[in-house]
Amino acid sequence: MSTDNLHVICLGEILVQFNAVTPGPLRHVTYFEKHAAGSEANVAVCVKRQGLSSGFVTKLGSDEFGKFLYNWLRGEGVDVSQIKFDPEGFTGIYFIQRGFPVPGRSSVIYYRRGSAASKITESDIVEEYFSRALILHLSGITPALSESVLRASLKAIDIVKKNEAKLSFDTNIRPPLWKSMEDARKTLLPIVEKSDILFTDIDDSKILIGESDIKKIIQHYLSIGIEVVVLKLGPKGAIAATKSSYCEVNGYQVNVIDPIGAGDALAGTFLTGLLKGYTIEKSLRRAIAAGTLVVTVRGDQENLPTEDEIEAFLKYYSGKQD
Repeated sequence: MSTDNLHVICLGEILVQFNAVTPGPLRHVTYFEKHAAGSEANVAVCVKRQGLSSGFVTKLGSDEFGKFLYNWLRGEGVDVSQIKFDPEGFTGIYFIQRGFPVPGRSSVIYYRRGSAASKITESDIVEEYFSRALILHLSGITPALSESVLRASLKAIDIVKKNEAKLSFDTNIRPPLWKSMEDARKTLLPIVEKSDILFTDIDDSKILIGESDIKKIIQHYLSIGIEVVVLKLGPKGAIAATKSSYCEVNGYQVNVIDPIGAGDALAGTFLTGLLKGYTIEKSLRRAIAAGTLVVTVRGDQENLPTEDEIEAFLKYYSGKQD
């Protein structure tokens, strides 16, 4: 095993996404596109596309979908040395319903319960590997998969914190994955409190801390020791704050095809900005640009931009945004 550091290591589930080619209820959709997707996997690909190193840790089924996802990540240059195949498991899938019942919004329908990734255990968390991370990135989706995945996640967090690396956490609460929102709150709050970089939104913060006021949300997270808070505001943009800085970047008006995956593009791009030494404002502007590009196509990863593509986007829109 290489001892070189990896800029970002992601732990989670990568799935096959079947995205409806036409908008409307799935009962009337005939054609679907197959994509590789999944919150942490999207971040891992995003980081690599922008010139840094990333690794992804998961379990896949020993099936054709598992082979597809493994080859996809390997082809993107993500380190896949810690991906295991479960001969008795299956690879999770989900469907995207676009533009119904709310135009411009998408719905997610999962078929993942009992998948190979839900069987990740603490034994799959290799300390030597996770000690190579400069940043460990997790989302609130992963601890929801099973008790064993939650314990594995906590072990990975303990390793990176022991090695004085950073924990990046996207709250990313998906109600269908939880018994109740109280269960989500009790499970995720301890992870939030250990985070160095937090990505969240108003809806998640209502669940986690009972707060919907933007300034109070940011103030609360900073007060518990989080170094950088990124509050996602959907089409309106996002806010990034530390104890000494605050910036808000507006969103861009574009034709939205599918908004799923925008937050992961934002997170991955923001992290690369921090790792490259960019200011909070520059990192956020780049992140908003990346998220904007993702929503203009079907699929989470196809439009994840390179550094040069972000610069081309920002140059074109210079003077048209704020």
